Amino acid sequence: MSCRAAPWGRPSAPRGRPFPASARLHSPFGGMNSWKNPVLKNSWRIGDVPAMFGLPSGLFRCMASNGSGDAGFSRPQSIDEAPMPLYPWPDKQRPRVCILGGGFGGLYTALRLESLVWPGNNKPQVMLVDQSDRFVFKPMLYELLSGEVDVWEIAPYFTELLKNTSVQFVKDSVKLLRPSDHLRREPGVSCTGGIVHLESGTVVEYDWLVLALGAEAKIDVVPGSAEYALPFTTLEHALKVESELKMLERGRFGKKSPPIQVAIVGLGYSGVELAATISERLKNTGTVKAINFQTTICPNAPPGNREAALKVLESQNLQLFLGYSVNCIREVYASEDSGSMVADAKEAGGGDKKLVLELQAAQRGLQSQVLEADLVLWTVGSQSQILRLQPPDAPYVIPLNGRGQVETEETLQVKGHPRTFAIGDSAALRDPSGKFLPANAQVAFQQADFAGWNLWAAINDRPLLPFRFQNLGEMMTLGRNDAAITANFIEGLTLEGPIGHAARKLVYCLRMPTDEHRVKVGISWFAKGAVDSLASLQTAVASALSPPTTPTTAPPTAADAATNRCAMDPDSEVAFDFPPYLCQYKSGRVHRPGGDAIAPAGTDPLTGVVSKDIHAGPARARVYLPPDASAAAAPGRLPVVVYFHGGGFVVGSPARPSTHAYLNDLVARSGAVGVSVYYRLAPEHALPAAYDDGWAAVRWVLAGGDGADPWLRDHADLSRVFLSGCSAGANIAHNMAVRAAAPGAVPEGAAVRGLMAVHPYFTGKEPVGAEAAFGPDVREFMDRTWRFVFPGSLGLDDPNVNPFVTDEARAAVAGIPCERVLVCVAEDDVLLKERGLWYARELKANGYAGEIELFESKGVGHAFQFDQLGSGEGVKLQKRLVEFIKK
Repeated sequence: MSCRAAPWGRPSAPRGRPFPASARLHSPFGGMNSWKNPVLKNSWRIGDVPAMFGLPSGLFRCMASNGSGDAGFSRPQSIDEAPMPLYPWPDKQRPRVCILGGGFGGLYTALRLESLVWPGNNKPQVMLVDQSDRFVFKPMLYELLSGEVDVWEIAPYFTELLKNTSVQFVKDSVKLLRPSDHLRREPGVSCTGGIVHLESGTVVEYDWLVLALGAEAKIDVVPGSAEYALPFTTLEHALKVESELKMLERGRFGKKSPPIQVAIVGLGYSGVELAATISERLKNTGTVKAINFQTTICPNAPPGNREAALKVLESQNLQLFLGYSVNCIREVYASEDSGSMVADAKEAGGGDKKLVLELQAAQRGLQSQVLEADLVLWTVGSQSQILRLQPPDAPYVIPLNGRGQVETEETLQVKGHPRTFAIGDSAALRDPSGKFLPANAQVAFQQADFAGWNLWAAINDRPLLPFRFQNLGEMMTLGRNDAAITANFIEGLTLEGPIGHAARKLVYCLRMPTDEHRVKVGISWFAKGAVDSLASLQTAVASALSPPTTPTTAPPTAADAATNRCAMDPDSEVAFDFPPYLCQYKSGRVHRPGGDAIAPAGTDPLTGVVSKDIHAGPARARVYLPPDASAAAAPGRLPVVVYFHGGGFVVGSPARPSTHAYLNDLVARSGAVGVSVYYRLAPEHALPAAYDDGWAAVRWVLAGGDGADPWLRDHADLSRVFLSGCSAGANIAHNMAVRAAAPGAVPEGAAVRGLMAVHPYFTGKEPVGAEAAFGPDVREFMDRTWRFVFPGSLGLDDPNVNPFVTDEARAAVAGIPCERVLVCVAEDDVLLKERGLWYARELKANGYAGEIELFESKGVGHAFQFDQLGSGEGVKLQKRLVEFIKK
């Protein structure tokens, strides 16, 4: 076949009688009186989509030249319907390239086009369309569950990645494809490549199209799978799984509850990586049940990777069900009276919900099984998006194979469509042996490079190159410090364990989309690795310096050695476990599974909020300025929000990406100056260190930044200072308000106007409200936790955590100087919702004279807003906080 494509051309007006002046379009989609013209009034429709609205006449002529007549068309039902808006490309002369899908194939094709040298005026205008505002480095979604990476590292915003390019990013979903590059062209008439209808109603006319939409998870496979199973293919899926795991972990705090049970369906690469990651995370608190149709795991993986994975899985608290398929998934409830499982929640009397998987033997010699699970993850099956995007009057205009993938030539052009390319999971391409190429990131990387070059060649009328896939090897993560890599260019070599883990992260760091993002991620990962290495060194030194054990009179048996191995290694013996935040070993080493998150201060591309890290007296803080602050005509017009992050007093910081993003959003919405406080963390710095750091920062704010900080000096209204925090941060904010009541604590002219306590962390020896249903283990756990972060305290009778425990404490709380207090709780916050309600009631009952507001978020758990800031409940909570600040 010829690899030469026709040069691109602009649409020209059709020959023949021109439109009358009254019918000519005066905007990209016509004037309001367009329908009065009989030609436009009788325009055809394709289903409910106008076929001619806003389209250049040359394109319509080209499409109509197919000779299909008016079959499948109907006239519009209303002559008052407005035409669809046509996307306004900036340049009327340069080629227009539309890339659908912002995964590895789509984004890297756009970046490849940007990097090439273009002759003359041929550099194309490139539009990248994706339904999400973030690019997702999918092979590292598993590390979100293990806490190794942060969202910003593996899911940066498209606007951030493309800010130094000419690529135009559009957040939207594709509704309909209508290519025209397959139609017969009249001599001398130049036509476009086609149009794309977006869900927003916008119509995009293009010269060249790249289909990189990827595949969607196919979850509705067996009865109950769509209702009860979660896929794991997108960032939203990963955050949902993380949220579900956190809820399960928090719901078992201090309780003698059965272990968490997670079922994973499918043991290909995705299933194995999920199983290893979750099993390592749960440790002894849960069990992973992994189900696979085949009798082996990762059947298509290199033997080295498969053997390494099997070795890791067999060493963990994990059950393998090989040779089984899932017949159905259903929901049942544990009856409180009998402990039996029933299908009706009312009949169960409010018992715990469980999921039941019925397994059918797929191999001879196996018996059917019934499994229980708290969470089901589905990793098998996917479906192409292209089939549902085909025009209803021409459902096979884009050739598809039996799997719904686009049939392509070797040049990645769609068969019969010289101006349309398909790459990644959207494309069906075979290797020289006739096998379909795997749907993975490595293939998409290489195809994007070829697609970019072939687009350059096609636009410049040069020969196109046939795509040849070079399999460099395969990689998989097997836990926080474990991975397996098999390189194709060195036969028989498989890197396992920490070496494989480090090599995998290095490769993926180098594969990040832009140089700037590579540097940021590399620095962040290096810093986290340095901290972990330092902790390991500390452990090794402690072990070396520990006194030798006294030998026993009789040699120990093998059983004795196994029993005492943990006691001989202080780094294996847990001194205090504070899931999911922290684990302290007897060696003194502190392990925080989430790692140290780093989100640099600067200008936020989404909100325009500017931030900086500064010294706030003896403390440190990150200060935020809203985007319109510089437009203030007079100083002192903006309220100030002093914010304290949560994390049980043991984790977190203003630089944690979720906290940083939350403050950016709050400051942008409220128009307030934000001051997010860095406070020292327990157990390295036990309470009251965090209180002292918090008070130092509050005093610095009330003093106007000592007159040295221009943001506070020029923009802050010190008579409108608000204290806010979530969870442990809300506890700190409350205690700061109590300290502010002391005589002379607040300088003249300054005032603490309000307190916003979101999901506040309070407790006490005596249960309140629904806490009466908790067993004694919960109260004992809360007491141990509080004494861990505040060793010198009175336990649960400490006024810092039980504000109404004594008459003196009640009087101090009643005297807080705030005019208003807002208490926010979450409906599914198992541990702390009742204490939040109690705090609001007792505050009023004990003489507080100000206004108290209470707000409850429905159907969500503790601190949900950081993972679900854009959700319905997240927006409602943020709106209530903003109203409180502006009131």
